[in-house]
Amino acid sequence: MKQKRKLLWGFLALSIAGLLLQCNKAENIPVQDTTINVGVAPVSRQEISTPIHASGMVFTEQQIRLSFKTGGIIDNITVKEGQSVKKGDRLAQLDLAEIEAQVVQARSGYDKAQRDSRRVQQLYADSVVTLEQKQNVETALQVAESNLRIAEFNLKHSVITAPSDGKILKQFVEPSEIVGPGTPVFYFGAGVEEWLVRVGVADRDIIRIQLDDPATATFDAYPEVTFPAKVTEIAQAADPQNGTFEVELALDSRGKRLAAGFVAAIDITPRKTQSYFLAPIESIVEANGSRAAVYKVDSDTVRKIPIVIGPIINDHIAVASGLEGVDQVVTVGAPYLKVGDRVTIQNSSN
Repeated sequence: MKQKRKLLWGFLALSIAGLLLQCNKAENIPVQDTTINVGVAPVSRQEISTPIHASGMVFTEQQIRLSFKTGGIIDNITVKEGQSVKKGDRLAQLDLAEIEAQVVQARSGYDKAQRDSRRVQQLYADSVVTLEQKQNVETALQVAESNLRIAEFNLKHSVITAPSDGKILKQFVEPSEIVGPGTPVFYFGAGVEEWLVRVGVADRDIIRIQLDDPATATFDAYPEVTFPAKVTEIAQAADPQNGTFEVELALDSRGKRLAAGFVAAIDITPRKTQSYFLAPIESIVEANGSRAAVYKVDSDTVRKIPIVIGPIINDHIAVASGLEGVDQVVTVGAPYLKVGDRVTIQNSSN
């Protein structure tokens, strides 16, 4: 028994000595520094005009669908699509056989009504006919005169002439086709050098736009060219079909060949400005739509600040809210931080 107790006390003494040795070694191990080196940049506040992006179709200042007043068979078409014409140039004509016959018929009826009127006037003066008969003949003369004017009007408008200098944008029919009254024959553009673009913008953007606000347009056909434009008309009511507000812009073609129907990408720069905070793009973390966050150094630790972001301005991002009272945000090292990390500011960028 005594022998066993001696062995037990010896084992305990060795264990205690081992623990004391481990404690001495632990005291000699240096504590690892967990401070993270970061860089910061200042936050500024500026009045900025953020561009409004939209797209729309190009058209001329005056676009007209030219058609015949009456129906009939197209006798000839004297122009082609894309052709420039002068005011008064003949563009197309119906076969006039039937229409001219109607004019002859109406003129004959009018001549007869005039003869009848003259005879009845003499007979009425001799008291041979009654006043009622005289009035009936006068009415018949007025009806015959109206019929003649209608026939002559239809004859005049059985020929399509250019209403002004312009260009044939589209031809819808060919000679020998039968067309009805008002059926479009040509799509005519007047003032083809004065190009316009119509775009639809949301209600949050329409309140920022004013007449004569500058804009730029780009086309797939001319990817390297930027076309200047300006706002000329602003709708006062929304389109009931899509809920957007129509804005019309005058476009400078810069001598380039454009065509009605081109799709233009438009950037409108409103003269009205908005106040934004500007923060470097590299400071943004956890961006999701218009929501994001940045880190701010408080003493020697970092705090995450939620923000509402706007458009990108050069190498900065516009922040609508969240940075009130914040002078600097973390840039270098921001993606690797978490709330409460101890940091050391190594440098500041301006």
